[in-house]
Amino acid sequence: MLSVFGVLTLPPLCQAKLVIDVDNPNLVKMPIAVPHFWSQSQSPLNGADLAAIHRNDLSLTGLFQVIDGSGVSVSIGNAEPDFDQWSRLGVQALVLGNYEVVGDELILEARLYDVPLRRIELGKRFRGKIADHRRMIHRFGDLVMEKLTNVKGCFSTRIAFAGEAPTREIFSMDYDGHNLRQVTANGAINLSPEWSPDGARLLFTTYIHNKPDLWLWDLARGQGWPLSARAGLNVAGRFSPDGRTIAASLSFQGIPKIYEITIEGSIIKRLTDGRGNDISPSWSPDGSAIAYVSDQAGSPQIYVVSVNGGEPRRVTFQSSYNTDPDWSPRGDCLAFSARIDGRFQICTIKVDGSDFRVLTNKGSNQDPAWSPDGRMIAFVSNRSGQKLIYVMDAYGQIQIPVSRVAGKSPAWSRN
Repeated sequence: MLSVFGVLTLPPLCQAKLVIDVDNPNLVKMPIAVPHFWSQSQSPLNGADLAAIHRNDLSLTGLFQVIDGSGVSVSIGNAEPDFDQWSRLGVQALVLGNYEVVGDELILEARLYDVPLRRIELGKRFRGKIADHRRMIHRFGDLVMEKLTNVKGCFSTRIAFAGEAPTREIFSMDYDGHNLRQVTANGAINLSPEWSPDGARLLFTTYIHNKPDLWLWDLARGQGWPLSARAGLNVAGRFSPDGRTIAASLSFQGIPKIYEITIEGSIIKRLTDGRGNDISPSWSPDGSAIAYVSDQAGSPQIYVVSVNGGEPRRVTFQSSYNTDPDWSPRGDCLAFSARIDGRFQICTIKVDGSDFRVLTNKGSNQDPAWSPDGRMIAFVSNRSGQKLIYVMDAYGQIQIPVSRVAGKSPAWSRN
């Protein structure tokens, strides 16, 4: 069991000045130093490796200029850092960590400092199993992000995905690719996993009965059951933001349409009409609308419609083939796949159809999935010769592979 102890609480009138305005279009990356963590005793863990985990977390957000601090003397214990030397390097924020192994437990302390103001802004002490060291550092990173941006980070989250042949099971992993776990073992084709808002269940499409059915899977119990096994297609299930209902594409009445169903599988209502094939729903963060793909205009395009009815509004016009919409948790834009020059690329666009951006240009890239804080996107790319899950910042400046096995259809947990 992992426990967390706060070691510092700032008084209300002593608010940190070290803040990143993530909405600033002219954002300059904050210089932050994360030198190696130190231990005064023998340990199976390496302090340089521990610091590297935190540096990787911060780098992937695209908000920081991360400095490793090599060659700079690091204060030991609770001694105050040498702010002058860090200031000469242009560092604005500084993270220092120390750790100790006691028996089979790890005690990890980490602190965030404001270098210009020469003060500590955040301090935490973690205690747990040695094997949980990555989890501890991810949790501290979440708190650093919350302190600097006013939104909690997503480094403690997980990504589910569908494996590629020959193992087409559902898997999950930490957001950075570590701690890979196989969820299903049914020997069938399994596709399009989706996390419940509380992270306790996965919704996915399976061909376990030689047809596409929607199943729910309880992660704690390691058991699944059919949610919708109607005639025809039962695919692309997505939980509503409150987790009470599910939007899915069903074709039991003919061509695929988007329906809202209960978590027991009963139909509440049909959300889309018209003559087109409608697939791939994605909820708005407030649950008032869905984005989806329809070929009603002759080619796959992305539309938005209110869940209370009304005329759908077409969002994409920039490509003849647009698919895989995922609504940003911040509510302002959609990530999607567009076919450009014969290959698919990950793009973003405002919900009103403005500010179209192409984020990728290497290989073919599909299946975008936003992180819960709206700062990163997971996606699938074949740029290395096989389909792997990648993670990038919201502007596509940093793109790295995270999966160790071939996969597709990533889904980001919400917590």
